[in-house]
Amino acid sequence: MSDLIPRPSGRVMPFNPPEGFSRSEGKALQRAQNAEVSRGLVTAARVHAAGYVAATGMHLSGMLSREAEFQANGDPRAAERLNFIADSFAEYAAWEVRRFQR
Repeated sequence: MSDLIPRPSGRVMPFNPPEGFSRSEGKALQRAQNAEVSRGLVTAARVHAAGYVAATGMHLSGMLSREAEFQANGDPRAAERLNFIADSFAEYAAWEVRRFQR
């Protein structure tokens, strides 16, 4: 795996802090950088997962709506029942996407 944040010395190990930093300051800097990189990776994974769930939910919601219209075959009562099912799925998909915002 490559460095996300290039180190001042250009080497990965051992970490050389910027000039003028004490050893303890260098270690604190390295810990802080590693923590930020970790947070960034986790956030990016959450965004990607939320996008995947949203795209899948949109695709399936559209498919279910079209299928409900086809199955109803012009019957208003059947259309109500089938649209309720399609709408319920769309609400569930939206709830799943919102879960990623927590």
